[in-house]
Amino acid sequence: MPFIRVIPTWGPGLFEKTFTTPEPIRPTEDLMPPALAALSPREQEVLKLISNGLSNREIAQALFISERTVRNHVTSILSQLQLRDRTQAALLASTFW
Repeated sequence: MPFIRVIPTWGPGLFEKTFTTPEPIRPTEDLMPPALAALSPREQEVLKLISNGLSNREIAQALFISERTVRNHVTSILSQLQLRDRTQAALLASTFW
């Protein structure tokens, strides 16, 4: 009978724990606040771009709309979500997207 050595497996080692980071758990869109879900698809798109740090000009270029339209969307978003500025909007959006 040959000798078989069984090596126990206890899970990830120190290297894996140190150098691999799990993907952060983000709330699904099912848990999205009603006010955020009530935004129009275009406003949600603008909000996602705000959360990525884009300026009004960059958002306008990405969506092929004018800067004035972007400003209107941002104003509408802030009003509907009762937020003070785009920084608050970006923080809220980064929680869900």
